[in-house]
Amino acid sequence: MKQALALSALAVLGAASAAPAFAGPYVGGKAVIKGTDSEFDKSALEARVGYETKMGNLKPYIEVGPNWETKQDADTEISTALEIGSKIKLTDNIGAKVKAEYVFLENNEIDWKYEASASYEF
Repeated sequence: MKQALALSALAVLGAASAAPAFAGPYVGGKAVIKGTDSEFDKSALEARVGYETKMGNLKPYIEVGPNWETKQDADTEISTALEIGSKIKLTDNIGAKVKAEYVFLENNEIDWKYEASASYEF
């Protein structure tokens, strides 16, 4: 797992340093509140700093930041997330996105998620 994480990070950082047409840092975040009917289940907040570049049909990126999650009747859990991925322009109308996300929890566990998606623009 750590080896895959290191290789992914090196690939994105290597791509970002190879004379990009566009490159830049960014900040972002997301807030979520979930529930069922009138019952509160949890709230979550994430903040990210990242770097994205463009190389041909690829837009690789890397971002990192803290997460806060509060479930009903529970203490707030704090974790750190690392996301590595790329948007891919396959044709003028077809695009894709791939990403790997690792969340480092307070109990020294690592939650991970790999995701791929595709889209078609009319």
